Amino acid sequence: MSATTPASRKVSALLHLAGGQSNRVAAQAAEVSPSTVAGWKRNPVFASELAAVKALYEANPRDAQALLARLDEAEAKLRPNGPVVAEGGTVRVQVSIPAGLSPAKAERATAWAIARGLRVLREGRS
Repeated sequence: MSATTPASRKVSALLHLAGGQSNRVAAQAAEVSPSTVAGWKRNPVFASELAAVKALYEANPRDAQALLARLDEAEAKLRPNGPVVAEGGTVRVQVSIPAGLSPAKAERATAWAIARGLRVLREGRS
């Protein structure tokens, strides 16, 4: 499995970790460092998804259809709420500006979100 997006890399690692593989093996499959996998495991959402996938795998390791469906659910939950390339190449970005933020900081947050959206567009991913 060649993982290309951050969420698909995490799913690749999930699959290997749920199967009892080490952080190192999961990292190789996800094309990240073992320390990245260790960091993911400390994330509550990732840890919860790992527990769910592992429980499903241990309950019925031969039910590939259920496992793939659960991995799709995990990928949706692990996908960052970042820029999305819409039809026609439009990039939608979400900017959250807390109340009381200075105009300069609000401008920087907006510029950062736009730059991130442009990177997504340049890389051709959604």
